[in-house]
Parts: sequence; C-alpha cells; structure tokens
Amino acid sequence: MEGFIYEIEVNKRYEDALDEIAEKLEKSKFGVIWRMNYQDKLKEKGVAYDGNFTILEVCNPYKAKEVLEKDIKIGYFLPCKIAVYEDEDKVKVGFIDPEYLIKDLNKDELKNIAKEVKEKIISIINSLK
Repeated sequence: MEGFIYEIEVNKRYEDALDEIAEKLEKSKFGVIWRMNYQDKLKEKGVAYDGNFTILEVCNPYKAKEVLEKDIKIGYFLPCKIAVYEDEDKVKVGFIDPEYLIKDLNKDELKNIAKEVKEKIISIINSLK
C-alpha cells in the first residue's frame, strides 16, 4: 500500500482485467454502480486521450446502508473507486483505501467496517494476479 492507494500490476489484457474484476466484485456482493472510461468520456467532450484508464465505482449495499445509518456524512466517501489502467504496456488495478479516508474520524465502528471493505477489495484485486 502506497499511502492511501493500494495497487498491483496484473498479467492480463486491459479489457480482460476490467471484465474479470467486475465479475468477481458481483460474486462478492459488490455492485458496479458506474463504469467510466476516460478515453471515451474525454472524446465525448472533444478532448483526445489515447490511454486506457477506467474507473469502476463499486458498492456493497449492505455495508453502505450500515455506515450511512451510523453517520450520514460517510456518504461523502461512497462509493469505492477502483481504477484499471495501462501504464507503459502494463495493466494496473488499484483503489483508494476506505480505512485511510476515514482515519481522522473518531468512530471506531466505522473504521472497523472500512477495514472490512478494504480487506475484501484487496482480496478481490489480488485474485486477478
């Protein structure tokens, strides 16, 4: 973990990594709420970008409900974002650590849930290797 980002390099094609992580997230009760490919989105806006970089916004609805009921302002941190991108012909997958995002809140019950979510997403990401 590099600060607040967890990231690994995977030995897969970009599209394959995207498809596989989406499938594994679904099997682990995380839904992919939104998928944004920066190349496509920037092209829509008239900006050329040649790289492959996609953000998956993911959510475990049970955990989201649990944290929102404990503190509605946690909604600022939802959903989790997972990035899949190519960098110098290498495919990388990572996400922002939810435990790190809420580290300054003085709510241990929320920190425990964030840790649970973090560990599950890391497990999913690591299964792509």
